[in-house]
Amino acid sequence: MPAMSDEDRDAFLMERRVGVLAIGRAGKGPLLAPIWYQYTPGGTIDICMGGSTAKAARLRAEGEASVCVQDEARPYRYVTVEGHATVESLGDTARERVTSMAKRYLGEQAGQHYGDAFSTPDEVIVRITPRHWHTEVLG
Repeated sequence: MPAMSDEDRDAFLMERRVGVLAIGRAGKGPLLAPIWYQYTPGGTIDICMGGSTAKAARLRAEGEASVCVQDEARPYRYVTVEGHATVESLGDTARERVTSMAKRYLGEQAGQHYGDAFSTPDEVIVRITPRHWHTEVLG
């Protein structure tokens, strides 16, 4: 199975896709959750979430996470990344950052509406710094 080049991987992750976040848990299977993300080539995978969620608590405790992003159409492709995860408060920039992320996934108008309705007071940004990549192109 061929792997993607770094350039193909970066282009794939820049497309609008839903990822799956995986965080370890002692004595249980990993916590898995679908996520919206923004990727900066050569940088981080950024995810917004409520700071009091189970995901944020696990990320603070573990400091590590994995993300899987896939293409459900042929040729089937996927990227997984493992890395160090940091959790930082968005503070006064929360609405702006969440609106930007929502526009990526919902389009300009619906994303703005989502951002205008946003009211989570403890929003955080999770930054995953890639350490290990795995890519595949199947069929």
